[in-house]
Amino acid sequence: MSRTIQPEDFGLSQHQFDEIKTVFDQFDNDASGAIPTGDVAAAMRKLGQPVDDQDEVLGMTIGTVDPEGSGHIGLNEFLVIMTQSHLGYGDAQDGVSEANTGGYVDEGGAGTQGHKSQANLPPELAAEDQAVQDFLRILDEHRRHCEREGKYIEAETASRRLKELRQHEENRRREAMRSRQTAERLGIEEAHMLEFEQFNAIWEQRMQEYEKSAEEGLEKLKEKHLAEILAFQEEWQNKLPRKPKLSKELLNMRKIQDTLARQERYQEAQKIKFKADEREAWELARLQDQLSQTLAAKEQRIRQKQHSELTGLAKRIQRGREEYKGLRQSELERRLQRYKNVKDDLTSKQNIETNSFNRLMASKLKTDKNT
Repeated sequence: MSRTIQPEDFGLSQHQFDEIKTVFDQFDNDASGAIPTGDVAAAMRKLGQPVDDQDEVLGMTIGTVDPEGSGHIGLNEFLVIMTQSHLGYGDAQDGVSEANTGGYVDEGGAGTQGHKSQANLPPELAAEDQAVQDFLRILDEHRRHCEREGKYIEAETASRRLKELRQHEENRRREAMRSRQTAERLGIEEAHMLEFEQFNAIWEQRMQEYEKSAEEGLEKLKEKHLAEILAFQEEWQNKLPRKPKLSKELLNMRKIQDTLARQERYQEAQKIKFKADEREAWELARLQDQLSQTLAAKEQRIRQKQHSELTGLAKRIQRGREEYKGLRQSELERRLQRYKNVKDDLTSKQNIETNSFNRLMASKLKTDKNT
């Protein structure tokens, strides 16, 4: 024979219990001791709870307390629904049991104290969906109530379902943790690749700017050298004597030529003129050759100096190029080491997180077996 339902069974005061029963009786139109499951949301709203007819947790809860799908629930099942934290009744009032305000409930009914325990849980447990927590609490409360009422078959069904749901939740959390950890690793990889691309782009730009500057420097020096050669040549053109300096012998021959011509001794004058012309041509050629050699020697010295300047600039450009390459390699190695450190740190943290999760699950499994 079932015992009479007591307010303290659900952590309620007598006034709260009476208020819920009054509303329940209003929806129990045929006084059968049960109300249609379709009216549960309306009854809860009448008790001040903002629950929609399509509330997912409410639907799961009704399916748990009415596993046969009869379409009706009794006062006991209605009280189970009303006293769950997610569904809202009595959360802020005195007398609600700790089992209804705690966190994850184990099979023996010993709940963890929500906020305190979550602070020490892995992210997957700490971020557990509130609706799932409530559903597990409802199912566990239903199991314990069936146990108290002597409904052991129903209690066994609820216990089996509770174990299945907990295993499902553990698998879901484990997979969520793995997915998040994979996403974290991929995030680091993507960030590293993006940083590497930006690094290469920056250094390519630097090298292009350096090469452009080096090329401009070489062109300016070549232009300067060309201007120097042209200035040298122009200067020597201006220094050339208007009238070449002839030898005394040639000048004497010209005098004799002129004298013979004045004496009308034209035959002799012609002979002297012929010899004087040959002499003058030879002397002018010799002077031109000497001048050319002098100019060539001086221009050669200028060009050698210019070649040294170009060679020196080219060497300085190459040293600068090698320094840039060295700086780039050093910075690349620092970035690669930093990436390795970040990756190793993440791997270490994820290993700690995974081990902590495994220990927590193993501890919980041991607790479940003991209960």
